[in-house]
Amino acid sequence: MNARSSFRAPLLTAALAVALGALTDARPVMAVEPAPPEIYDELTEEQAAEADQFTLNNAIATVFHEAGHMLVSEFSLPVLGKEEDAVDGLAVLLLLEAEDEDFNSAVEDWANVWFLSAGTKEDEEDMAFWDSHGLDEQRAYATVCMMMGKDQKRFKDFADSIDFPEYRAEECIEEYQSQLNSWNKVLLPHEAKKTDKTNFKITYAPTKDPQLAYFREMIKSAGVMEMVAAAFSGSYKLKDGIKLTATECGVANAFWSADDREMTLCYEDLLNSAQLDAQWYIDNPDGEEETSEEE
Repeated sequence: MNARSSFRAPLLTAALAVALGALTDARPVMAVEPAPPEIYDELTEEQAAEADQFTLNNAIATVFHEAGHMLVSEFSLPVLGKEEDAVDGLAVLLLLEAEDEDFNSAVEDWANVWFLSAGTKEDEEDMAFWDSHGLDEQRAYATVCMMMGKDQKRFKDFADSIDFPEYRAEECIEEYQSQLNSWNKVLLPHEAKKTDKTNFKITYAPTKDPQLAYFREMIKSAGVMEMVAAAFSGSYKLKDGIKLTATECGVANAFWSADDREMTLCYEDLLNSAQLDAQWYIDNPDGEEETSEEE
């Protein structure tokens, strides 16, 4: 059993609506026809749509996490502590400080994906205490703390749904401001001038896997990689030539390569997000109704 929040943001963002429309109407030149994950056969139409939304939201949060690595690498920024934890915080700051409701929803699902992932770890042998990342549940609660530090009114329902302690929420306000001030200070010298622009090379590599092709079309239609380019070109003095690549990797992952100056988002990572959310619906058929009864 895991602590994943049953609180859900509005079903469709504008970006996902465009993506789903493209999946239905477009006929791109592909090696294979896109097909939704097989696990969707066990979901209602609404649940499948929410799993798609969840997946798109996590794709957005993931590329902002990798963009954090990009900034650290490109500007040789000092990082005290583990870089993975640091860029988790930076990614959430960037999304929350945009004060955009779609990005707020992405942060909520970024927390949820770590709750869900933690729920798949059955015993201590599955927990990589030595890993460069924090434990999944730690990453989830750290994200919720950032949410509450930014806007307790906006994220109260989410925090309440996982019984986030009130005393901790109060501490999060100062912690959020501290992280915001620290990142602002180290990034200030690298802010772009009005005329500074960065040319990124964006690629959505083809795949012969129908399920992976489904998510390729989703993020391509939603312009996930273009979102990264738009967010960082003209914001920071990044040199041209950074590659933003979505591709089949053989593993559910995403990563930044400093040597290649390339961000990679794996289609398998999107499939994993969708399967995690879909499985939650299967395991919790009553959803919010069950939570209400327990209360």
